[in-house]
Amino acid sequence: MKFAGLALATDVAQRMTILHPGTRQPLRHAAGGEAWIDLHSLDSAIARRAIRAQQDRRLRLRAVRPSAEELEADAAELLAACTAGWSLCTLEGEALDVPCTPGNAQELYTLPALAWLREQVDAFVADRGNFHRAPSTPCWNTPATTGG
Repeated sequence: MKFAGLALATDVAQRMTILHPGTRQPLRHAAGGEAWIDLHSLDSAIARRAIRAQQDRRLRLRAVRPSAEELEADAAELLAACTAGWSLCTLEGEALDVPCTPGNAQELYTLPALAWLREQVDAFVADRGNFHRAPSTPCWNTPATTGG
């Protein structure tokens, strides 16, 4: 790709550490490891496919305006599509052995009592800074700078 040096790593899932909603500290398993969710960017091919499917569905129903509930469900569906894996625990640190499936992810992001987690995931996938590549070398025509 001609502009590869400008591209972000949008199709590589990145790990989001889950923050406790009360303390804002990393949520930890009883054994000490952090709870996490691996997520794809909203710019990823996975997310774009999910967005297009939702848009196609809306276009087929063009006479019907979506309800707030339907828009909320679409948002949860999109976050579920961006979810690649997880290691979850309760707020008290007990392991949650729930497999990471699209259905379980959508349920996780739909439950009102877990809005705090959905907000963290939503913010993470929307922040392009979470999907950056390693620093690159300067462009050949970048002016040299001198310190001093």
